Amino acid sequence: MVTQNHIAEDVLEQYVGAKLREAEVGRVEEHLLICQRCRERAAWLDDFVSSIRSAARATSRVAAAGPRD
Repeated sequence: MVTQNHIAEDVLEQYVGAKLREAEVGRVEEHLLICQRCRERAAWLDDFVSSIRSAARATSRVAAAGPRD
């Protein structure tokens, strides 16, 4: 989970995506309290996931509207 004093990328991705096992959430959150680097990575991942979701919603709306003539 924590490698070289930082959270492993896959664990951080699971945390941001709310897919991390509950038993690990507390350890990740404790680490985020003391590690600025991991907090910044978590924030970046969260922004990235939000952007992808927004783009997917926009694409769905365009597709649902149908072709323009």
